[in-house]
Amino acid sequence: ESCPEGVLGERGPIYKYPDASRECRPCHENCTRGCLGPLLQDCLGEALPVSRKTPTVIAVMVVGGLFLSCSCVLL
Repeated sequence: ESCPEGVLGERGPIYKYPDASRECRPCHENCTRGCLGPLLQDCLGEALPVSRKTPTVIAVMVVGGLFLSCSCVLL
């Protein structure tokens, strides 16, 4: 009638969702609060964390560019 939610497995709770034929299929292993489908984007609960690496890379490139520009001017 309904799929199990949060059944304890080897790596933690396991969530399942009903597919088109009403069979229970496992959610993506990183879903921690259930899901609507098999993909990571189908997880319920909190949104996926946004990568914070990109602003750091941009900041390093800007500082490096300024350093190179100043070095060229001084030479």
